[in-house]
Amino acid sequence: MDISPNHLRAAYRSGALKPSDVAAHVLSRLADADQSGVWISTAKPEHVMAAARAMDARVGEVERLPLYGLIFSVKDCIDVAGERTTSACPEFAYVATETSPVVADAIAAGAIYIGKTNMDQFATGLVGVRSPYGIARNPHHPDYIPGGSSSGAAVSVATGTSSFAFGTDTGGSGRVPASYCGVTGFKPAPGAFSQRGMVYACRSFDTISLYTREPGDGYDIYRVLARRDPEDCFSPDEFAGWTEQATPARPLRIATPRKDQLRFFGNEETERLFGTGIRKLRQLDMSIASVDFSQFTSINDLMFFGPFLAERDVSVGAFLDANPDAGVKVVRDLIVGSRRFTAADAYHALYQVKEARRSLRDFWQTHDALVVPTVGTVLTIDDVARDPLTTNFNNGYYTNYANPLGLAAIAVPSAVTEAGVPYGVTFLAPAGRERLLTDLARAFTGAATWS
Repeated sequence: MDISPNHLRAAYRSGALKPSDVAAHVLSRLADADQSGVWISTAKPEHVMAAARAMDARVGEVERLPLYGLIFSVKDCIDVAGERTTSACPEFAYVATETSPVVADAIAAGAIYIGKTNMDQFATGLVGVRSPYGIARNPHHPDYIPGGSSSGAAVSVATGTSSFAFGTDTGGSGRVPASYCGVTGFKPAPGAFSQRGMVYACRSFDTISLYTREPGDGYDIYRVLARRDPEDCFSPDEFAGWTEQATPARPLRIATPRKDQLRFFGNEETERLFGTGIRKLRQLDMSIASVDFSQFTSINDLMFFGPFLAERDVSVGAFLDANPDAGVKVVRDLIVGSRRFTAADAYHALYQVKEARRSLRDFWQTHDALVVPTVGTVLTIDDVARDPLTTNFNNGYYTNYANPLGLAAIAVPSAVTEAGVPYGVTFLAPAGRERLLTDLARAFTGAATWS
């Protein structure tokens, strides 16, 4: 059954389907082999069906409820009242008393919650294998990672058990799994969504993100849910993305890294596939300019080699101290190891980010968007097991800088490797250009050939 938003809304309008039909179908799928490692917990079936039947009775409101009857999953570092939040650490688990405002708004708009998805523990990783709840199976090749940290969220969309899924993104978690799983990852600029009701990785620039099959669906859901939260001290009074900004009528001006700054980590196939993607953009009558990518990557190391890592210690460090046997070792070591950084290191990092933002002002006057590979190469589970740190850091080469720089991003499929694993690109731009990014992604995926 196709449960993508556009298909479901059309079926509901015509009477071909009811939300209870779709909910029953999804519930019947949760024990299937392709759901292995996807779910940390699922909602009680009777609760799901009750919510779905309530939507059945409101079919006359399908136009008023923009997410009417859509089935969605929630990454398990985001709270849903009455459900356990584990952040992929069983010892850390608690039963949430309140629902994240973003999730609550989705339910109020007609969406139906189905369950909590697996993730890299404490959202610390870009690989999707750092969880005691198993590894979400890559739907295209089981030997390959699903990407992280929002692994289960992406797989739930790719395998058709979620119409859309909530992930989170700090250094790339809303984008990397999109590439590995062949779906769209929509990451608004930090500030678009409330941060309340989640386990923070880096509260300074975390954001909830969205997974959908099609770029337009992610944007449409974003427009429904993006708003100021007066109870969230990180929610801005004004946010550029809340104001619709039209895509210019002229040909778009797209930047991409200089050839000497592109990194594919020895993978000639992914290098070739990205080159093919750039040629497709040129065929769409877009201006493509090679630029100095170091303006972006200069702050990459702050995420896992610098003091920004200490924000994870602020979030869960006290728990790790009180529970010395809890936590995946590589995650625990990274978080506790951040204590070597000083307050002076943190200020230097903040200055570095401010300077990078200042230096890019002219860049964003000249260029409408930046296009990069979502990941440099594709990794197997064995690759990550042999070298868990380097592989993870490599996956973040094209992603880590986005949130500190306040950028929105949309990751979309571009091609498929010979092994059958999807390979994608990401478009990035400042807040206020989310519509432009979506239009660009739609045009690109229409031109891209992949299956």
